[in-house]
Amino acid sequence: MTTEPAAVIHLQFDDQQRRVGDLSPAKCGLCDASARGTTLRAGMLEGGSGWECPCGARGVHVELMDLDEVYPDVLEAWGLEAREEPDLSPPTPVGDSGLLFASYVDGPGLLAQLFTEARRQGAQVAATQVVARITTPATTFPDWTWDVLWARPVSQGD
Repeated sequence: MTTEPAAVIHLQFDDQQRRVGDLSPAKCGLCDASARGTTLRAGMLEGGSGWECPCGARGVHVELMDLDEVYPDVLEAWGLEAREEPDLSPPTPVGDSGLLFASYVDGPGLLAQLFTEARRQGAQVAATQVVARITTPATTFPDWTWDVLWARPVSQGD
């Protein structure tokens, strides 16, 4: 098992699409220490990748285009309260059926809202990126750049 922070996160899955082994550590976005990889266990982030640093920071892998769906779960994964829903663009009709609607997701804008809310609750925040290398018994996929969002209550590690 890797003990130093990894610029590349290796994820291996078996034939049943279950992760094999531990998640590689990542460099903490707030203190640069090695943060231990963990599997997230709650909400829409369940089964996702996260990191816990000795400084008290928690990192969460999030696709910014999905931030509208996991916004409250990210706050909770950081140990904060999901007090408010983010401001989102209203859905607009697609075509003439009246059944299909689309919403524009402003990932960077939602990230700014998320960080503002975390700071309002007394947390320090940061965003980093890691390269994920995913392997199955049949395939090694192209490298994928992941956004990792970090937060730590100010009282932990000032």
